[in-house]
This record gives sequence, C-alpha cells and structure tokens, in this order.
Amino acid sequence: MKKKIFLFVAAAMSILSVTSCKSDDNDNSEIVDASFVNETLQVTYNGVPVIGKNAHLHFDKAQGGEGTLNVYSAIDMSAVAADNQTSSVLYGPGVLPGTPVLTIPVNVVKEGDNFYFATSGSTEYVDYELDGEINGSVLSLDFSNVSLKNKVLAGKSYKPAPLDVGYTAVTGSVYVNWESTAKFDIGFGAENGFPAQTFIASLVLNSAFIPMGDTQMSVYDIVSALLKNAAFTADGNITGTYVDMATNQETAIPVGIAQYVAVSGNEIKLFLNPEMIIASAMGARSESGDQSYELDTTPLLAYAMETFLPMLSEGIPVEYKVENGMTSFYLPSSILLPLAKGPLYDLTSDPNFVPFVLDSMKDMEGMADMLGMIRPAIASLSSVLEGTTLLELGLNLVDAE
Repeated sequence: MKKKIFLFVAAAMSILSVTSCKSDDNDNSEIVDASFVNETLQVTYNGVPVIGKNAHLHFDKAQGGEGTLNVYSAIDMSAVAADNQTSSVLYGPGVLPGTPVLTIPVNVVKEGDNFYFATSGSTEYVDYELDGEINGSVLSLDFSNVSLKNKVLAGKSYKPAPLDVGYTAVTGSVYVNWESTAKFDIGFGAENGFPAQTFIASLVLNSAFIPMGDTQMSVYDIVSALLKNAAFTADGNITGTYVDMATNQETAIPVGIAQYVAVSGNEIKLFLNPEMIIASAMGARSESGDQSYELDTTPLLAYAMETFLPMLSEGIPVEYKVENGMTSFYLPSSILLPLAKGPLYDLTSDPNFVPFVLDSMKDMEGMADMLGMIRPAIASLSSVLEGTTLLELGLNLVDAE
C-alpha cells in the first residue's frame, strides 16, 4: 500500500510539473527535494540511453548529503483515460527489470556547482552499480555492470520456427494450444467440425489471406518475415532485429524496449516499454473503419486495462518449454482463459459480430470462394470460447544460426 501511495504521489509530481532543486547557492535551505522526468532526466543502462523513466531525489546537505533516490516509470494516460474511466497514470517497468520502484540510499557530494553520488546494490533479480550527477536542473543516472542473477536464458538467440506440415498437425512460428469441448463448424455442423487446436493451427494460421503489399501471406509467414532474431542478454534485455514494415529494412530492437527476468525453471517475466504500446494502441484506434456494423468493445477494453496494464510494471508472466529442438514462449492459460470465457465470449456473442468480421474481410482476395466455410466457423467461435478449458498462445522459436 505504501508503495502504491508513493507511486501515485511521485507520478503526479512528475506529470504536472518538472521540479528542479529547491536549494541552490542563493538560499540557505539545506534540503534538496527534486523530481526529474523527460528533458531533466538522462538514464543510461550499461552504456545505452533509455527513455520513459522518472526519478525523485531527496537529501539533506546538513546531514552529509545523505538521502534517498527513487527511480520508476509513470506516464500520462489522460488521452486514453478520458473515455474509459480509468486512472490517468500508467505505471511502467522500472529501470532495472523486476523492480518497478527502485529505492536506494545515496550520499550526495557537492563539487563546484554540481552534485555527485555513487553506489552499488542488488535487487531480487540483478546486481548493479550507479553513478549520479546533478548538473543544473538535469539529473544523470548511469547504471553500469547490470547483471542478472539467474542467467538461465542469457546468451540464447532465437529465430522463428519454420513451417512444418505433418500428417497429423501443422506447426510454425506461432504457438497455440487450445482445448475446447466445442468444435468449429465449417459448414457440416458443429458435431462434424474441427477441434479448436486443429482449426487454428492447421487452417487459420496457415492460410495466406492477409494482404501484404502485392501478395497475401499467412500468419506463420508474416511472423517469420518480420521477426529475424531475438536474443536474451545477461543484463536482462531482449534484443535482436526485425523488419520495419514502413521502410522494409531490418532494424535493431532497441535496448529497453523489452526486458526479462527468469522467475522459475520454466517461467520468465516480460517487461515492455509502455510508450511503444500506447503509440500502437492509439494508432489502431484511429484506423477504425468504414464498416457498416459496429461492435461494443468497451467491456473488452476495460478488461484489458484492468488486467493487462498492471503487468507493465509487475511483469507479464510468460512460460516456455523446449520440445524437439523448438522453444515455445507463451502466455499461460491462467491469463488467457478468463479473457476467452469472459469479454471475448461476450464480444463474439454480439449479433453484429459475424457480419462485422465478414464485412472486414470482403475485400480480401479469395474470401468470396470460402464464405461457405468462413461464415459458420465465425458463428461457432462463441461456442468454442464458452467451451474452452485450456488456451495458450505465443511463439515457436528455434536456435538462431
């Protein structure tokens, strides 16, 4: 509770104003109490600049510069909160993976017009060293020698798994494990339909129906084309390369966009940069279309805000397993099952859902010839969701060469 109260107060201070030091050479105050964000805060992580962080520093010059530094992440969500009755403050991951709020004692020393401090420490997941400097109204924090305590994945590099069409199953770059008591109807009645796992993995993900430039690609193909490789580093970052769709050029995954910590034998916590997520979400909202049918997505969005946004600071639980030379990283059923049987079921039960989806697909090449199968399959989705007993979704990866 105390941590939540601090976060709220600190975030409010950082968002409403940028506060510089209360004391300077022109007053007699011995207390320095300052908040830093955006232009007044510069953070490096093992030599690489990172963004989207906040800091608050408090120390007493009369007590030899002893004080406390707090580093966290809070961003203004007012643009989203205005129409969704949610908090206007979003807490993101801290500067060190696994620590949403880093609170450390510091001993600040004044040299000339600047203030300096240096320390080292250890959190639950990492060891680190820190050098800090206040130059005017700017605080610089240099985190160095950051190293995970649990390095089970450190040094691993992966790429999307290739498509494998077998006699009984199809596997590719997307991992899906879906069990339901109901089946997808493809035009011969639900009793003669496809199990959820078979329908999604073998048909939906493997069908080239998504327009990509001058061609059409399957979900498997798109993932393999866009994600070139992903590497888990010893300092808790996930780096690699992907293809930027705007430029069609291979682009490095920036340090700080995605971080991780190993929690147990087969579980990690994933931390994502909230600014990137918000930019993507706002872009998706602006593209809502010219469809003739409307769906009420408010309950789904509210569920996502309540359930998934807190994971930005607490970490997204991701499980992984290695089978037949392939490593699968996936969201567990404990997260996806309530989503499937709750707001997704409600959304797909909406009378407008089937016409909405069909209207969205009307311009896709080849769709007209498949409507006899697509229409009943879409209509049976709500029943499949209602009968779902297990749902896992993620990526299938193999070792990068």
